[in-house]
Amino acid sequence: MPAFRSRAGRAAALALVLALTPLSPISPLSPLSPPAPARAAAAPPTGCGFTTLGRLPLSGATTAGAAYDPDAPGGPRVYSVTSSASGPAILGVRDALDGRLVAERPLPRALGSWAVTVTPDHSVYVGSYNAAADAMGRLFRYAPDTETVSELGVPIAGETFVWTVAADGTSVYGGTSPSGRLFRHDTATGETTDLGSPVPGEQYVRDLAVGEDGTVYAGVGAQSMKVAVVKDGTTTAVIEPPIEGHGTAYDLDVVGHHLLVRFATSTDGNPMGVYDLASGAWTDLVDDVDSLTVGGGRHGHQVYLVQHDELVAYDLKTEKITRTGFTDFGGGAARVLGWSGTTLIGTSSTGRIWHYDRKTRRGELLDATLTGQPVSIRSMTVGPDQRIYAGGFFTGGLAAYDPATGESQFWPNVGQSEGMVTHKGKLYLGVYPWARIYEWDGSQPRLLLNLADHEQDRPFAMVSAGDRLAFGTVPKAGTVGGALGLLDPETGEAVIRRNIVPGHSVIGLAHRDGVLYGATSAFGATGVPQDTAAYVFAYDIATDKVLWRTAPVPGDLALGSITFDDRGMLWGLTPDAVFEMDPATGTTLRTARHQTYAWGSQTQVWLDTAITLGSDGRLYGKAQGKAYRIDRATLSFTLIARPISLLLKGPDGHMYLSRNENFHTYRLC
Repeated sequence: MPAFRSRAGRAAALALVLALTPLSPISPLSPLSPPAPARAAAAPPTGCGFTTLGRLPLSGATTAGAAYDPDAPGGPRVYSVTSSASGPAILGVRDALDGRLVAERPLPRALGSWAVTVTPDHSVYVGSYNAAADAMGRLFRYAPDTETVSELGVPIAGETFVWTVAADGTSVYGGTSPSGRLFRHDTATGETTDLGSPVPGEQYVRDLAVGEDGTVYAGVGAQSMKVAVVKDGTTTAVIEPPIEGHGTAYDLDVVGHHLLVRFATSTDGNPMGVYDLASGAWTDLVDDVDSLTVGGGRHGHQVYLVQHDELVAYDLKTEKITRTGFTDFGGGAARVLGWSGTTLIGTSSTGRIWHYDRKTRRGELLDATLTGQPVSIRSMTVGPDQRIYAGGFFTGGLAAYDPATGESQFWPNVGQSEGMVTHKGKLYLGVYPWARIYEWDGSQPRLLLNLADHEQDRPFAMVSAGDRLAFGTVPKAGTVGGALGLLDPETGEAVIRRNIVPGHSVIGLAHRDGVLYGATSAFGATGVPQDTAAYVFAYDIATDKVLWRTAPVPGDLALGSITFDDRGMLWGLTPDAVFEMDPATGTTLRTARHQTYAWGSQTQVWLDTAITLGSDGRLYGKAQGKAYRIDRATLSFTLIARPISLLLKGPDGHMYLSRNENFHTYRLC
């Protein structure tokens, strides 16, 4: 290992490592804005069957990708892309000095973007994401002289996500997932070339930086955190990271003869490595860096970055950090973009532009001007007040819908809730990243638990288990081994059992008579299944012991949702099968295939099913985007709606369903 000095300190850094299927979000919970006033919806539906309820009031301007052109013909410009639940994403053009909105242009078939760059002729190139077969990860060009967007197609067939783009004088380079590939787009000819995987076996090319000599540096993950050195389209060297563990070389920048790399690790630490390109060695490691960087300041030796949620200056010669005291970035993840004179310009993932003047040492947050876009519904549950609560994807937010009145309400600035449940008269949220558990009192969240030290990220499964709140998690990107957790919200006492099924994530939970029943996925967060089948297990809370473990559907790598029926039998629904089990012994009583599923081609299966017992005695389930009524006697399936992402039994006994931002009900009669 190379020698370097490490700066002490830990902070809650934003490690925005996303993984496809499902996609991922952005920020932790922050102090709340006032809730939006209750909004009257259409009168509650009557009768039987499927009814569309419109949209829940989940919206926001989430801008993961942004770029800056200080020399744009019309004046300095900030370019950012606002994601949308079902598309299209919107490219926003703003005056960098006053935040004024100049233009907004749709990006056809794109859901959002992390990848925006500006070429020397002031063209803006955007790489997007979309998992749909006819959309995938696409490339776009915006011409500021005509204010038009051109769609340049899918750079690499089969790649769903363009994570990063970077430009030199003649080309735009891009990095993708899920196969971790690099491409080059010739800006003169329009020809795009697949350059292959710079580090074979990695899923992500997460960020790119281009040196003055045209050398491309590609940060990869989610296993090795290596940086590939690419010259003339060929990988000539691979720089090993200065730290051990799993994760991603997440942010890269070249300043003079220094390569700066922020590593998003499988724990909550996000160090920045300083690599001397002249000597070929790591020279420093700076702890807990939230984002990178723009050169400037004294003799050009300073770079500005975000550390501990504060803008700081780092001197490349002295390796000292100077705090600025500026922290008002507008929420979410801050991104440093560039200079206008002595003013540093940056953005936030919430769409805000901020300024910091290095001479006056004062900062300013500009007014929001981007148009908010609909947010996908990520999770749903019935709250203690008998309203249906829904959490938003990516930009987060929390909405409530009253089935009795049709009214809805919205709270912004709530992080992405992967799961939620009512326990002992209160609502609890399981929030990404770091598998944070919050208690919600109707106005303000209260953090109860953070599983970053356990390498956990996504608390999909949540259930009330007697006096304790129980949850199951998927681990951080680059790791395997989810956890089963138990928490007493009143005392704060927690029990965390990682690898209760070795290598598996815990994605479904049910509780009865002091026993937790869990369903697993053989996938962690590496894209490689850790087993040949997923399991159901029974865990006795009082004795802290696993009573039994069974693979009810051989060959199925993820099981999903489980529930009890009125006879006390345990039922589960996988992407391709339904099964019934005896909870006392773990014996599988019946299994039936309802459709096919391409297990051999899957890299992650976490959220794909839901199952619940209806008030009419039938089972209702969702799998592979379809909602079904399931006859318990014959195990036959009747399709009731498609496409559907989430299904929930409401407080009125009827089913509530969602797809992207759309909200529906299926009334049982």
